[in-house]
Amino acid sequence: MKTKKNKICMACCPGGHFTELRLATKEIDESKFDIYWLMFKSEHLKSFLSTRKYHFVINVVPNKKWTWIVNAFQSLYFLFRERPNVIISTGSGMAFPTIFFGKLLLKSKVIYVCSAADVYTSSRTPQSAYKYSDLFCVQWEEMLKIFPKAKYIGVL
Repeated sequence: MKTKKNKICMACCPGGHFTELRLATKEIDESKFDIYWLMFKSEHLKSFLSTRKYHFVINVVPNKKWTWIVNAFQSLYFLFRERPNVIISTGSGMAFPTIFFGKLLLKSKVIYVCSAADVYTSSRTPQSAYKYSDLFCVQWEEMLKIFPKAKYIGVL
């Protein structure tokens, strides 16, 4: 009888957030999990994604509500299609609908890693993701003042 692998959604933007997510998850043995990547389309990751499962969603633009609505529907679609047990994210805003709906509707475990760029203040996505995260990690001790229940992991 074949054992079903736990499914992990890696949700991030394709730039620095992607690099940080790769660093944060470098010890995960990809052969032991069913992993898929969720991000918006970027040509520079074509080679990386060529050997992995992935889905693209629209990037959100803070002052354009229609991008949030489209992203939310796309996120819901991929969540129900994939049904991840765990969502690991470094942000940014394009990943929040997946975090929110994954936690609320599928009861997925959420691991969020704050960006190393956030040293003394937080951007919007971590503030929103904090209350939905089962494990919330910060890379600077100073961020524990903002996120007291976070785990300090040091700079990746």
